[in-house]
Amino acid sequence: MSGLMETEVLIVGAGPTGLTVAVELARRGVPCRVVEERRLPRQSTRGCTVYQRTLEVFDAMGLPVDDYVAQGARMARRVYHLFGERIGTVDMAEPGSSRPYPLVVGQNVTERYLERRLADLGVTVLRGASAETVAQDDDGVTVTLRHAEGRRSTVRAAWLVAAQGASASIRDALGVAWREWRRFTGVRMLQIDARVHLPFALPPDEAHMFFGARGHVGCVPLPDGRHRVFVVRREPADGDDGRGDPEPAEIAAAMAPLCGVGEVRLSDGLFAWRVRLQNRFADRLRVGRVLLAGDSARVFAPVHAQGMNTGVQDAFNLGWKLAAVAADGAPETLLDTYEAERRPVFEELLARTERSLDFGVQEAPGREPLLAAIAANRPKRTQLAVDYPDSPLTRELLGGADGPAAGRRAPGRWDGRWTLLVLPGPRPDRERIRRLMTDVDPRVEVIVDVDGTRAGLAAPDAARIYLVRPDGHIGLRGGLEHGPQVAAYLDDVLGPVPRRTPSRA
Repeated sequence: MSGLMETEVLIVGAGPTGLTVAVELARRGVPCRVVEERRLPRQSTRGCTVYQRTLEVFDAMGLPVDDYVAQGARMARRVYHLFGERIGTVDMAEPGSSRPYPLVVGQNVTERYLERRLADLGVTVLRGASAETVAQDDDGVTVTLRHAEGRRSTVRAAWLVAAQGASASIRDALGVAWREWRRFTGVRMLQIDARVHLPFALPPDEAHMFFGARGHVGCVPLPDGRHRVFVVRREPADGDDGRGDPEPAEIAAAMAPLCGVGEVRLSDGLFAWRVRLQNRFADRLRVGRVLLAGDSARVFAPVHAQGMNTGVQDAFNLGWKLAAVAADGAPETLLDTYEAERRPVFEELLARTERSLDFGVQEAPGREPLLAAIAANRPKRTQLAVDYPDSPLTRELLGGADGPAAGRRAPGRWDGRWTLLVLPGPRPDRERIRRLMTDVDPRVEVIVDVDGTRAGLAAPDAARIYLVRPDGHIGLRGGLEHGPQVAAYLDDVLGPVPRRTPSRA
């Protein structure tokens, strides 16, 4: 057993979720360590669809997003087919986002950019180390690590974040139930990255979805000319459609009848896999000083490509809160709002995944129901519409007024700080604005936005103030007269203005 290492936060797992938590802590000056069981960085494409809200989050985290976007393929449209007939096209652009299109890029690339950003902040991932035992007390958590070469070491941290994935040993060691939302008995997914040969061309900026009897097919363009191909279908009557990783020929044969074409051919295949689909969730996201995030907290059947995106946004929500508690003296109750806000998000997605899978393996899907389902799901995919109206952190003081309410995502770009956005209205009360700026909490940046261009909002008929949280959601909305409520809100959420003295180097 080697010596004791100490840190403020230990993160177990260096996928997108764990790396996002680490970046959010490190850029706020919170000492943290990241350990990962895999000895080498990921090589596979795995979670390859990055939606608009996730790109906005990466911007706020300081990633070089323009360079990152250049590594991928823009998904401009989704094209839908039913029994071989093209029935509709959906434009994937979101004009209200600073990143209007989804990106298709390998998870290996996403992790590389996150890990580079973390390294720029002075934190290196320790690879080849897994959590063997976990014990916590009132002051912290002690974790025994087992290293690839067989030695063991001990880490003592004030807080522990488990971002290990679905097979989370820390979650299980804590006795947190891993509940089954739904096992999709009789349904199987086949997946591969390959070049797709159909009787017609698949443009490089279009994803194509094919629906047929008892199943559907997706073809999502990858930047190297391949497509992420997935087939979801009812199993054959004998319940056995193969074992082990599927061959390209098996996947192509499953695609042909669902695509409504005579023949499908796949070439240059990579990363083929076969999986039974299920939705699961942890019944708690916090146990004392241990927090669960990403696939350690819930896992979705991957029909909406939301697992990685939701994990990044779990981590973005958790990161600023954990930093405030770990290093800035915020009350620990702030961490309870992580579950209060994120559980409804993943429960809605679990339910939506269930509906989509049931719909997608019907015996005879109809044209009008399919078009209605497409229209209903479109605004939810990007996660721009995720809000927290019922959160303990939401204060709405102008109920019914025009513009985004408290709890909603604030339009525009934000850099991860508390920001008080002041829209003065058509007849600015300069004295009240001056007093508001003078009295504001020093932890808050103040922006006076005369015409709404900074916030991406139309100038309102009356003055508004928006207290924007570090994650870009509106914590409080009010008028110029609500300066005292802003101060009281911040005292409730963050506690007194701290003298920053992190407890561990």
